[in-house]
Amino acid sequence: ATNDGTTLVATDATITAGAGTTLLVGDFVANAVCPLGGFGCNGSMTLTFDFNVTDVFFDYGFGNPGDSATLSMFDAIGGLIGNLILNSQAGVAFADLSGFGTIRSILFDNTASTGAGYAYGDINYEVAAIPLPASLPLLLAGLGGIAVLRRKRQI
Repeated sequence: ATNDGTTLVATDATITAGAGTTLLVGDFVANAVCPLGGFGCNGSMTLTFDFNVTDVFFDYGFGNPGDSATLSMFDAIGGLIGNLILNSQAGVAFADLSGFGTIRSILFDNTASTGAGYAYGDINYEVAAIPLPASLPLLLAGLGGIAVLRRKRQI
């Protein structure tokens, strides 16, 4: 991955720092990114995948009293899928976003934290299945019909 302080580019995704935020890599949790705002990880960042994903889960921590974060999940056209509030107070916690279905981007907003905020790491996901277009069966049926007509003419 490459990191210029405000944008972290990885193989399958890009993390972008929110306004007034920089990205601190490797803090608190293994393979973690911290949206460094004022005091600690009190900023925001957006994780944007290069393709649709499902079954997203990750570690976050080390929270302090007063820490909280709001995660907002979005689809491929930027529509809000749902929100999740994190509020673990110590150590490393596990977040599971598999109930949100197909996700394209996640906004991690730590700006409400009154403690040190959270770092996020070991993000795992599955590539979403690409649905078969509805027009493909119609195309195949049309090609089959042309083949049948051509065969009848030859007889």
